[in-house]
Amino acid sequence: MSPPRAKTHAAKGLKLPTVPIDPAVTDKALLVQPPRTLGTTEAAGMTKVLLANTIIAPGAEVRLWPGLDVAKWDKLHLTIGADARAVPNLHVRVLFSMPLPGTHCGGLLTSSAVDFATDGTLRRFEHTTPSGFGATGFTMSVPVIAPMLYDVILRNTGPTPLEKVYVALFAQEL
Repeated sequence: MSPPRAKTHAAKGLKLPTVPIDPAVTDKALLVQPPRTLGTTEAAGMTKVLLANTIIAPGAEVRLWPGLDVAKWDKLHLTIGADARAVPNLHVRVLFSMPLPGTHCGGLLTSSAVDFATDGTLRRFEHTTPSGFGATGFTMSVPVIAPMLYDVILRNTGPTPLEKVYVALFAQEL
């Protein structure tokens, strides 16, 4: 019976017969949903921890060098945080590479793009958090503009060390 018709019957004061499920199900464990596991499912995307529990001293730079083939993904989401705390004064730069044999780095490097299909504005794949930045980390979402995620560079521009810094990558296919 369709939901609109059931509502009409109830409005007219008709009581529909119901059968309790308890006697029919002998194993009550079947009614409980199993716990969900978190994993890396290739069909939905790729998840990878690039940096875990690291201290970045004032003025120091940490290079992650993932060198990942990201050609099959449309967008990358880099989540940067400090164990559920903010990461003030952190400069993050994302470098892509177009492989080209015979070049110094093995490819042409880029950390920006100009998309003339939209508005022709230069988009830089870097961000610096301000000194009083928030209470948690942040996510940088960048389009995949070359086949390789060459490097992710983190630089502490502040006067105090950043403790327990993490970087996680999620690649998404649109």
